[in-house]
Amino acid sequence: MHPIVSIGTSHHVAPIEFREKLAFSEAQLTEAVQHLREAYQVQEAVILSTCNRVEVYAVANSMRTNDAATKMLVDFLSHYHRINFESLKKWTYLHHNLEAIRHLFRVTASLDSMVVGESQVLGQVKEAYDASRQAGGARTILNRLFTKAFSVGKRIRSETTIATGAVSISYAAVELAKKIFNTLEGKTVAIVGAGEMSELTAKHLVSNGVSNVIVANRTYERAVKIAEKFNGTPLPYNSDLNFLIDADIVISSTNAPDYLIKRRPLANIMRRRRHRYMFLIDIAVPRDIEPDINKIDHAFLYNIDDLEAVVASNLKDRQQEATHAEQIVTQEAKRFYDQLQIFQVNPTIKALHQQFREIADTQLQACCNKASFTDQQAAAVNAMTQAIIKKLLHDPMKNLRYAVNDGDADHAQYLQALQELFALDVKDEEPEA
Repeated sequence: MHPIVSIGTSHHVAPIEFREKLAFSEAQLTEAVQHLREAYQVQEAVILSTCNRVEVYAVANSMRTNDAATKMLVDFLSHYHRINFESLKKWTYLHHNLEAIRHLFRVTASLDSMVVGESQVLGQVKEAYDASRQAGGARTILNRLFTKAFSVGKRIRSETTIATGAVSISYAAVELAKKIFNTLEGKTVAIVGAGEMSELTAKHLVSNGVSNVIVANRTYERAVKIAEKFNGTPLPYNSDLNFLIDADIVISSTNAPDYLIKRRPLANIMRRRRHRYMFLIDIAVPRDIEPDINKIDHAFLYNIDDLEAVVASNLKDRQQEATHAEQIVTQEAKRFYDQLQIFQVNPTIKALHQQFREIADTQLQACCNKASFTDQQAAAVNAMTQAIIKKLLHDPMKNLRYAVNDGDADHAQYLQALQELFALDVKDEEPEA
C-alpha cells in the first residue's frame, strides 16, 4: 500500500514565531507542491497553510516504509524553509496512514480548531486542496481522501450542533438580541462611544438584519467617522439620552469614569417610546450603564460578564457535541482506511488473475488447434481451465484480503512479492470513498 503520511504544526503545539517560519505563502504553494513531488519523488501532495496551522499530506511510493516516508517530509520542510531538525522535531507532529486520515478529518470538522465548531477551516482546507490539485499534487488517493474529509465535515455539522451557539462576545450579543426581538430586521442600533468591541458587535448586528445605525459620542467628529462605516447617523451624546429615542439596541463601550446611561433619563425615554423593547449591551469596564436600568419595564441590560457567561455555556455545549463528532470521525476514518487498503490490493489481484487467464487462453488455443476440438469440447476444456485458475488463486487471494482487513502490516510485502515473482503489470485503480 502507498503510505499516506503527514507532518504539521499548529497553535496547539507551536508558538506563532515557529508557525511563521513554516508557513507557505499563496504564491509558494504551487512551486512547493511541485518541488515535493519531483525532488522527493512522492506520488501526491497537498499543503495546508493558515495562520493557526501548517500541514503537509503526501502519498509516498509503495516501496517506502512509514518511517522513510515521514523522514522525507521532515527533510522537505527543513530544506525548503531552512529550519534545523531539532526545531522541527520539537514543534511538529507526524501521522501516517489511519492516523493521518483521522487527523485530516478532525481538522476539516473543526475539532482541532482554536474554537471548536468554527466554519472557516473547512473553506481553508478546500482552498489548499484546490491549489494543490491544480499544481498536480492531488491525484487518485488524495482526491478521494480530501473529498471524503469534506463529506465527513458536512456530516458532523448536520448530525451535531457543534457549530451552533455564540462563542465570542460580539456574537453572544447578537444571539441575545435575536431572543428578545425574534428578528432583527428593521431594527435600529445605537453605538455609544467608539470602542472596537462595540463596532464589531454593531457590524454583526447589521449583518443579521439591523437596518439603521446611530453613533453618539462626546466628540461629534468621532461620531461622524464611525457612522460613515455603517452609512449611519452621527449624533452628539447628551445626558438626557434623546439620541436613544429610536434605538432598539444600545451598545456602549467608553472609558468614562461614571455611568453615561442612567435609570431616570432612560425611564423618561422609555415612556416616550411607549415602552417598546430596548436591549442594552454594556461592554465597558468600568460600566457605562447603570445596573438599575434592568428594573425598567421592557429594558433588558446585559454587561460583559453576562455575555461571557453565554459564551462559556455555548463552549461547554460544543465540547459535549465534540464527543459525538469524535466518534463519527473515528468511524469514518477507519472505514475509509479499510476501503483504501482493499482498493489498493485489488489492482494486484486483478493483474494476477489477468496474467493466469492470458497464459491459459494462449495454451488452450494451441491445444485446441492441435487436437481439433469441437466447439463444445473447447468450451468444456476452457471452463475446466478457468475453474482450475479460480481454485489455485482462491486461498492466496483470500488470505491476502484477510491480511488487509486484519491490519497485518506484512500485506504490503505480500503484494510486492506477488508483483515481483509474477512480473505483474499493475495499474492503480481509483479507490471509492
